[in-house]
Amino acid sequence: MPGEAELIMFAIRSAIKLGQQSREAYVDATRRQVLVLPLPSFPVTITVEDAGGYFLGAGARRVGGSPRIGVLVDKFKNRTALTDAERDELLGLRRECFVRDLADAGLPVTAADDSTFQPEDLKALLAVRQWSQGTDPTPSALQRVGGTLIEIGVDYFATMPGAISTHSTAGKLAQAVLAGLEPIKFSEIALEELPARLFVATLETVAAQPALLTGDPKIQELVKVTAKGLATDVGARVATMRARGDSDSSREERIAEWGELVFRSILGSGGRMVLEDPKTFLGVKPAGEAALISEVGKGILGLIVDDPDGNLSRVFSREGVDVVVKAALGVVAKHPEILVDKKDAGLRALLASVAGELSQYDTLATPGMVPEITRVILEKTGENLEQLWPDLAKKPQDHLLLTAAQTTLAVLTRKPPAGARWKPTFGRDDLLAVTSTVFDELAQNPSWLLAAAGNTDANLRVALEASLGVVRTRGTTQLSVATATAMLQASIRAVALRSEFLDPIPAGRPLAGQPVIAAALDAVLASIYDPPGARAAWRLARADAATSVTQLALAELAKQGASPQRVAALDAFMKTQADTIQKGQAWDLDSFATGLRTALGG
Repeated sequence: MPGEAELIMFAIRSAIKLGQQSREAYVDATRRQVLVLPLPSFPVTITVEDAGGYFLGAGARRVGGSPRIGVLVDKFKNRTALTDAERDELLGLRRECFVRDLADAGLPVTAADDSTFQPEDLKALLAVRQWSQGTDPTPSALQRVGGTLIEIGVDYFATMPGAISTHSTAGKLAQAVLAGLEPIKFSEIALEELPARLFVATLETVAAQPALLTGDPKIQELVKVTAKGLATDVGARVATMRARGDSDSSREERIAEWGELVFRSILGSGGRMVLEDPKTFLGVKPAGEAALISEVGKGILGLIVDDPDGNLSRVFSREGVDVVVKAALGVVAKHPEILVDKKDAGLRALLASVAGELSQYDTLATPGMVPEITRVILEKTGENLEQLWPDLAKKPQDHLLLTAAQTTLAVLTRKPPAGARWKPTFGRDDLLAVTSTVFDELAQNPSWLLAAAGNTDANLRVALEASLGVVRTRGTTQLSVATATAMLQASIRAVALRSEFLDPIPAGRPLAGQPVIAAALDAVLASIYDPPGARAAWRLARADAATSVTQLALAELAKQGASPQRVAALDAFMKTQADTIQKGQAWDLDSFATGLRTALGG
């Protein structure tokens, strides 16, 4: 337990802190006081009409208190002539009552003040405020003194030996939270109940994560730097909102809630990674700068709470935040220059761009899209930073995978055109599967996404639109969404291997003007879903057969060369295969692959 000398010194420091904040609160209160200027002595002449009008209007409450005033006011109201003595008496009573009105309003007056202005009007004219209503920038007395009490409590538990039992792991981590919060001046920044939230979040997360119960000092440092970074960032965001005048209790509460959620996610997702690589996550930045893991937390908090429309807080659940946190930590561990050299602009710009551009695709029918795509983008970025993010320094928001994701989702979520035979929509898993295939191929060869004219999504858009168009035209109720997804993935892989798939079919041939990939896929699907008879349909339209035939056909074309002549040969071969099955002859995928290779000239 703390010794007497330590407690005495702590009490002295605490008293000094409280005294300083009390003086600051007194100064603030003095500055907040409304300054009332002395009442100017205007030369005015009060008439009987003014006096009578006063008692009938603003001074009517004075009439009941004096029978004599009532008699004179009745005569005035009934237009009964007043004697000179009565006129003087009415004027004197008006002056006396008006001065009393001024005194009641808190204005400095003398017996000679008999202005015709009403007291409230005079008060509005003569009162000068230090700040306009609601814009006082100084902390309230409660915040100053209450915040100082919090600082004293944090200081006590963080510095006094024995105040918290450090023999238990939970005690060590609790002390780490307090140590991280200790430098923060709670009396001057708007954090409300966030410190308590972070404290409780630490204990609950540790209880749910056995791996964190090792007592390792690195975990204590993780708790410390993350608590400090997020608390400071939340306080700065609230202060900025208040300075702009667009803050309210619900918005501030929302920021605190997301701050706590990100903190929990950092501890839960980042704990094991920190244990494995503490130098990267806790020591990557020079002295005096925040640790890498803290910067990741602030970047993800900014991603959610800086969204002006508030849509992203709908998109990101606890699980979604965990997914993004883990992926973000992974990519910055491989490439810390994203944070260090760019002051974290790279990561924040990418996260903001991904969420802002793709949040429209996260719907009730496709929940959890944005966090999952964000995860894949971050993971692929870590593996291929230079290829996928070539202009990180100048345009951090320009990322090839983001461009690819936008194009893929825009094409696949479009409503089926009028007259389409196959109209089902793609679900979340289907969209993610196609998008992941695009990402895989792009990581292998980023140049295939780039069109000659510099339009970064033209090739991908052409390939997807052409392939999906054939699926919509040829597909029937026998075609499942999962099989259609596999066909689109096969088309993407083929185009990524052979740019000739994007060449147009020459005039005079079927599907003239369409890309070769469209003609090739049409040749396959025509035999599968428009076969010569029921036997062929029964065999080829099976999900496994349709998927395998499509994959084999497009892969062989990619291997031997995608030309209009080979597409014509593929069309003829597919028809013979359907006839073979319809006649009841033996057929299997191995013989199909062998015959296809021969038919295409291999």
